[in-house]
Amino acid sequence: MKRCVQPMLKRPRGFTLIELLVVIAIIAILIALLVPAVQKVREAAARSQCQNNLKQLGLGLLNYESTFKYLPVGEFNDDNGNWGWGTAILPFIEQTATYNALYNDKIRFMIFVPGSGLNNLTAWGTPGQFAATVTNADNNNNGGIVNNVAGAGAAKTVIPTFLCPADQWPNQAANGYGKTNYLGNMGNDTSGMVNPYNPPAVGGGSWATWGAPIRGDIENGVLMQSNNNDQNWPVKLTWVSDGTSNTVAVGEVTQSTSYTLTFTTFPIWAGGNPNYSGQGRQHNYFRVMDTNYPINLDPATPGIGANSDRCFGSAHNDGANFVFVDGHVGFISNSIDANTYRAIGSRNGKETFTPY
Repeated sequence: MKRCVQPMLKRPRGFTLIELLVVIAIIAILIALLVPAVQKVREAAARSQCQNNLKQLGLGLLNYESTFKYLPVGEFNDDNGNWGWGTAILPFIEQTATYNALYNDKIRFMIFVPGSGLNNLTAWGTPGQFAATVTNADNNNNGGIVNNVAGAGAAKTVIPTFLCPADQWPNQAANGYGKTNYLGNMGNDTSGMVNPYNPPAVGGGSWATWGAPIRGDIENGVLMQSNNNDQNWPVKLTWVSDGTSNTVAVGEVTQSTSYTLTFTTFPIWAGGNPNYSGQGRQHNYFRVMDTNYPINLDPATPGIGANSDRCFGSAHNDGANFVFVDGHVGFISNSIDANTYRAIGSRNGKETFTPY
């Protein structure tokens, strides 16, 4: 009788330590190759979305101008509420409900309808210096200061069109205000926009914050601040004598000396006022395109870092997005020629320059 001998089962062979190390090394190499590529794709997507946002804002400004024959006032004086151009164009960027909430709450200083009584448009000064007279503004402050209760808290609305996806600020500033990464171009003539009692030093100094002569009659941008009680300055496209394709309307902003992740009074889309939390100072709603205020000035640079609060800048690499008065959007490098950059900041400087 034969004995039945069962065959021995082969034990499965495992990976050796060397094989495992090789596999891990290959995976690490693939990750090292893929991560930068993914980051570049994300950056490209964020830049594209940002450009689309600015395109919508540019179209909003043009549609506003087509309706009312003037671009919106950049920002009203505090006695007229400090509501800004971002509020004025709400109906033209598919935010009619937010606009109506404010309008129905008597926040009526945000829009100019020539010939409509309170905001009758009148000529003032020389060509390029113009104003809209409002009746006894100090005693007609029914609009109030930009606040987070007007229009059932409309200023708290987070509006994606005002948000750059690359920016790291939270979507809401102090007291819940909806933020913006896009501010108006006040112009390039800083000589008329500084506090005469504290003129800026070379590479530094102080830009005016309150009670100083920052007014539309001395600004040469296209979205201008009204810093007196009874006059506001809207601009006609025909007054942009440098050409609408050569003049910046709105540009990007991001973290700077004062406006950091921890300092929550960074810009909001509704407007600004220097005396109220959540809005900041005048350069919290506008920026200047002067040679002393280049794109993405490093806020940490000793001596000149404070000027970053006056500069356009972005969280993108090597530059920032801008929308021009004609509605086209361009990405401008940090290395742009300083004089060219200054030239595209004015509406009527008659500068000669090559296209950026």
